Amino acid sequence: MELRQLKYFKEACERQNFSEAARMLHISQSTLSQQIKQLEDELDVLLFDRIGKRIVPTEAGQAFLPYAIRAIHDAEDGKQIIRDLKGIETGVLRIGVTYSMSPLLIATLELFNQAYPKIKVEVTFSTSEKLLKRLDGSGPDFVLSFKPEDIKEEFDTIPLFSSQLHFIVHQSHPLAGLSSITLKRLSETPLILPECGFATRKKIEELCQTHHLKLNIGVEMDDVHTIIHSLKNGQWATILTQAAVRGEEDLVQIPILCNEHLTSRGYLFWPQGSYRKKSALAFADFLLKITGSR
Repeated sequence: MELRQLKYFKEACERQNFSEAARMLHISQSTLSQQIKQLEDELDVLLFDRIGKRIVPTEAGQAFLPYAIRAIHDAEDGKQIIRDLKGIETGVLRIGVTYSMSPLLIATLELFNQAYPKIKVEVTFSTSEKLLKRLDGSGPDFVLSFKPEDIKEEFDTIPLFSSQLHFIVHQSHPLAGLSSITLKRLSETPLILPECGFATRKKIEELCQTHHLKLNIGVEMDDVHTIIHSLKNGQWATILTQAAVRGEEDLVQIPILCNEHLTSRGYLFWPQGSYRKKSALAFADFLLKITGSR
């Protein structure tokens, strides 16, 4: 049993398609199929059911997957420990971040790059939900995100800052002069919102359910930067954290009048039980200094 076979098996389980898995692994589909077949022969069990172009892990495949992932993680941790013994002058740091945390990321990247110019930083933007699913030790080294309300306590976390949800409009919007906005008026205003899966969107939906509101959502999308850009024609409004629009001087942040606490907390999420590389710890230190958490 080889480590590469375990990696191929894991990718095939996630993609449920040999062609797509092979493309992500940068190998041919025939090579992937051959390696999976060798693994099945060694284990003397069928790991996948072939259903047309799709593949579905068998009961044996599902049972074997956690052990394959653990072996991959252990091997990666071992290699990283050796790299760290040599120092943190070079290497790769992988960061997952939600779009609304990008101002903090950019500020921290500047300091980190000055201190460690030879370390390559790979940044993946996505929703909180998608990023935290990948925080299993084989994806990002850590994730910067607001904390979803329904998250299970399966991560190690470091609190970074708190940020209020506000009604956000461009200074040319008809409601830009408001000092605050009621929930009723909010529900009557055309909105462009983050799609489901964003921690911000989940908090908005909880607010609506509590007050039996139906918002006037004209557009939803998975890119907060595009939402912010779309506000600049003065037609649309949105609901975002103050952190997401930090530095946007032409946008107006209007408090929402309600009894609920509309505060979201930004966290650094670590995969539980995995080795933390020195470059990740150094980046975390810069984050804490910038947010005043240390």
